[in-house]
Amino acid sequence: MTADRPAPPALRAPPPRHPRPSRPARPKVFGIGLSRTGTLSLTEALHTLGHDVAHYPADPATYATLLAGTARFPLLDRYDGITDITVVPYYQDLDLLWPGAKFVLTVREEEGWLRSCEEHWKRPVASKAGHGPHYPDLQRFLRSAVYGCHAFCRERFRGVARRHVAGVLRHFAGRDDDLLVLDVAAGEGYERLAPFLGAPVPAEPFPRRNGAAGTRACGGETGVVQDDFAR
Repeated sequence: MTADRPAPPALRAPPPRHPRPSRPARPKVFGIGLSRTGTLSLTEALHTLGHDVAHYPADPATYATLLAGTARFPLLDRYDGITDITVVPYYQDLDLLWPGAKFVLTVREEEGWLRSCEEHWKRPVASKAGHGPHYPDLQRFLRSAVYGCHAFCRERFRGVARRHVAGVLRHFAGRDDDLLVLDVAAGEGYERLAPFLGAPVPAEPFPRRNGAAGTRACGGETGVVQDDFAR
């Protein structure tokens, strides 16, 4: 006669899994307009609306990310988004990496934009080393990546701008909640930007930087930024 074997211990039910939200509680915001389209004005407006975005960051980690081509910017662990041509080559990647993100495409009348770029490109990149040790190399990299050249070339810039706008509109077709096209130079501002972000329209005027220097290039971190249609 064999002794009764003890019953196996009851299996413990696994702890319930809490599904990860498909969208972050606060969506990232990316300004994907080209140089000289009001990216700094947009950045300041986003700050006013409570979005701490970084404008044209030139820190070592951002430069390393650009060189790696991953679009996984470490700054996004701390900031609500990035604006300017830093993210122009990566808007499709960022759309995948950050579900629910908002994208603002700043645009400008073509001939006025070309004249502004031509004037802006007269300043040698090497003269901007005071902005940070990586700044000249980072700017050369971005200008090559976005415009395909270092020097200003009117017809190349014209083609780049047209292709960029067409590509963005094609990528976000039918997704009006995710993309806003904003013409800051033509006077558009909070009346369109605030509702797009689900925020009330501020009573103060929309920031329109025009020739003044500032020091909020990176969401509160010191850095040099330039005029209304910067970079």
